[in-house]
Amino acid sequence: MNKPHFTFWVAAAAGLLWNLAGCMNFIMQTNPETVAQMPDVYQLVINGRPAWATVAFMVAVFGGAVGCILLLLRRSEAVLILLVSLLSVLGTAFFTVKVVGFVASLAMSVLVAGALYWYANLARRFGWLY
Repeated sequence: MNKPHFTFWVAAAAGLLWNLAGCMNFIMQTNPETVAQMPDVYQLVINGRPAWATVAFMVAVFGGAVGCILLLLRRSEAVLILLVSLLSVLGTAFFTVKVVGFVASLAMSVLVAGALYWYANLARRFGWLY
């Protein structure tokens, strides 16, 4: 087993923080009182979101958090979990773009999920995961 480069720890920790923020965002969106205080466009997306898109959002953020925890534990299962998270982010992005169009934060989510999946694969190839 090879010792990970320090960037491994930085990427995994930053990814975990990003996804934990996403988890908090998801939880906030399940509170009708909180949603009622959001701008109209957010309310439109949240209230009009079909069940499959809500599930995709949940899997994206909670899966991403679990994947990053598995990365920090140097577990190879992180690669699969982060792939599922990435696919779920893409599902959420598909719905959001259809409803409100391109949103910069959405592009950032796709980039972060893609980067985490790519980095997990890289870590596995370098023998940092077991």
